[in-house]
Order: sequence, then C-alpha cells, then structure tokens
Amino acid sequence: MAPISDQDMDAYLGEQSRLHAGEFNTLGALGELYQYVGRYRQEVLTALERDGVCRKQRLRQRLEQVIALVSTKS
Repeated sequence: MAPISDQDMDAYLGEQSRLHAGEFNTLGALGELYQYVGRYRQEVLTALERDGVCRKQRLRQRLEQVIALVSTKS
C-alpha cells in the first residue's frame, strides 16, 4: 500500500469532518467525559465543591452518584 501524503490526509479528514458535522455521538462523548473524570476525579470534585453555583446545585454529590452508578455497572 502506498503511503498517504500529509496533504491528502488533511483533505480527507477535512471532508469527513464536513460530512459528519451535524452528527453527535452521545455515547462516545459520555465515554470521553467518564475517562476524563476518572483521570482527574479529585481535581474535578474539588473544583465543584469550591464553586458557589456548583455547591448550590449539589453538582459534586451528583457527580459522585454518577461515578458510583457507572462503577457498579462495569
């Protein structure tokens, strides 16, 4: 198989991006978010606790519930 030039690859990826611009992969996005939270869990929880608006909405507790729920399912 012949190698693909960077220019050809950029053109292809740009076209694919345009073709799929209106699509959104919800499960993929949730998976990425979960990986991020898994990697930076303590930092995210601390930031949610320090922010007044987040505290009022109890976002730290809600995120901890989601983490616990997903952890028991996997």
